[in-house]
Amino acid sequence: MRGFPFKHLLWLAFWAGIMLPLAAQTGDKKSQLEAEKSRLQKEISAANELLSKTRQDRDLTLGELRALEKKLKAREALIRNVQAQVRESESEIARLQGDIAEKDREIDQMMKEYADMLRQAQQRGSTEQALRFILGAENLSMAIKRMNYLRQYTEFRKEKVEEIRAYQEAQAQRVAAVEAERNRQKELLGQELRQKQLLAQERAQQAKALSALKKKEGQIASSIGKKRQELAKLERQIAAIIKEELRKQREAAAGTTGSKNVGEGYSLTPEAAALAKDFAANRGRLPWPVERGVVTQAFGENTVPGATGVTIKNPGLDIGTPAKSTARTVFQGEVASVVSVPGAGKVVLVRHGNYFTVYSNLSEVFVAKGAKVSTKEAIGRVMEDPETGASTLHFELWMNTQNQDPKPWLN
Repeated sequence: MRGFPFKHLLWLAFWAGIMLPLAAQTGDKKSQLEAEKSRLQKEISAANELLSKTRQDRDLTLGELRALEKKLKAREALIRNVQAQVRESESEIARLQGDIAEKDREIDQMMKEYADMLRQAQQRGSTEQALRFILGAENLSMAIKRMNYLRQYTEFRKEKVEEIRAYQEAQAQRVAAVEAERNRQKELLGQELRQKQLLAQERAQQAKALSALKKKEGQIASSIGKKRQELAKLERQIAAIIKEELRKQREAAAGTTGSKNVGEGYSLTPEAAALAKDFAANRGRLPWPVERGVVTQAFGENTVPGATGVTIKNPGLDIGTPAKSTARTVFQGEVASVVSVPGAGKVVLVRHGNYFTVYSNLSEVFVAKGAKVSTKEAIGRVMEDPETGASTLHFELWMNTQNQDPKPWLN
């Protein structure tokens, strides 16, 4: 670009090197917050779907109350997310305004330089004076140089006008970006207010539900005792089935080239060992055993809402799902067992080498023992409580004869 001032080139290079990375970081942060916001909204939506069938004439069940608590936490996180987005928006506006102020100073300087050029042109006078300037040259070579000088000077003035116009157009875009960001900020503030209003309503609903449960504390403690017995019975049956399956695999692996010892005195055939290795490699990436749902009871000790000091130990995950939901496998494998357990409905156990996944509280089963299943294959329908309408899948994950927390394994 002929005639473009070298100092402007330096300044533009500096601006690109410093500001563009900052803008990219802002964009990355904004994208992360939007992704988190989307995840939280899906979690709230799933809880809403679970709670939508709650009749007005009955109290929330323990599972529904836990779903409400999950929704409250997600709502609080969503409010924090929106507040973070507002702060990011404020930073973006400040950055853009600083950019605009800096560019305004550049444009002012360019306008001054252009005004100086016009004054110099006026001092040189008319076309007749320019002609005298050329003809006053001592020789032809000098006259040609003077002609080239005048032509280059004229072209440089045109370039200067274009440069100023380009800067002004870019400045108009920056001003429009500030306005767009201000509108986005207003929208975010509106979202924050709405989420706070919903949070207040949900906290009132939670307080009402807890108050109702407090009146039934003795009844709740009794039902929890019964639930503990049902879980213990389920665990004994699962453990017995797994031990038998591992024994069969050990016998199949005996004397087989490439068999693998997996601890606790058990061995796997090369094929089973390869499957187990693939399963383990997918830790943190396994799909959920239902398409939509909310964890209403986590792995390990869980406090019981409405019953002071009462806890229940969960050997897996309880996942509240919409009515008529289907359970699906989290990984390829073979159905090792299909049994019915009082209080746990129908139970499907799928073998993945020396790993096992358990799907219980099913009303019907779509697979039979020995069937090969693929990842996300539907294996049964989640049972629905006829009184409350609640639908909950109980999911467990075992390695050898030890049950694991499934949450870190799931995506």
